[in-house]
Amino acid sequence: MAKLTITAVTDPMMGMLWETWPTMRKLETHFGEQIDFKFMMGQLVKDVYDLVDPNVVKMYGKKVALNQYWTRLMQVYLQEEQIAGMPIYMGGNERLFDDTHTSSTPLDLGLRAIAGHDEKLEDQVLYEMQYDTVVKNLQTNDLKYLTGLAEKFGIDQQQFTTRYQSTGLANELAQEQQIMQQMQIDQLPAYLLTYGGKTYVVKGIPKYDEWKKLIDQATESQLKEGAVKFDLPTVTAFINRHPHISSLELKEAFDVKDEHDVIDMLKDSSLDKKKVKATIFYQKS
Repeated sequence: MAKLTITAVTDPMMGMLWETWPTMRKLETHFGEQIDFKFMMGQLVKDVYDLVDPNVVKMYGKKVALNQYWTRLMQVYLQEEQIAGMPIYMGGNERLFDDTHTSSTPLDLGLRAIAGHDEKLEDQVLYEMQYDTVVKNLQTNDLKYLTGLAEKFGIDQQQFTTRYQSTGLANELAQEQQIMQQMQIDQLPAYLLTYGGKTYVVKGIPKYDEWKKLIDQATESQLKEGAVKFDLPTVTAFINRHPHISSLELKEAFDVKDEHDVIDMLKDSSLDKKKVKATIFYQKS
């Protein structure tokens, strides 16, 4: 049977993408090998000065305009936490944008330079970028950060720099931009559903029941939702595939009514645990 490919068109800096992880995990457990998950880099902020108030720049200068934009952006991030409850902290550490960090494109390049198109690795690298952006508030579009992240995934500095600066990688991002234009994708996140040689564009953030309808439509009901089992061996195997994950994602993935049931199950595990608001993040050490 043909597989459905769901390609998220997004940017690693996006809080809205962070809020989709619980639903994506649920799709993964309920549809299993019937779906492949991929990502396309949307380059959300090519130049932050395109987004600041030009009148503020004219009257008070770029620094004041950046400060004003950052305050507004933090408010947007915190509002996005309400989408699914994935915890977001903003403003407690480094700023994403300043006078020497004016784009999110380094994140897009960094993800590709580290993970390429390896679906498993792509998922893991993107998750770390997101966690470091919206929970740890690191300046993840900084080259020093990206080089350090690459080393965590076994890629040394020289290898990463060569990939990051390659013409091929820049061309690849440009091609993804062309695809977005051809598909008339003018907002992020968006999704490309590809099945049987046909591709459909989905905009916005569908909830799980909406995803089931979309999958039925795209595949003419060829994909079947399966039952999931909530026990320690099954959850452990899932964490092996996603070595950094939250109790909220596991709750959704395994149809658990109360997040505390997940927390209780894993309380004696050897996983590293970090509480962020009401959610526990688990990480294999």
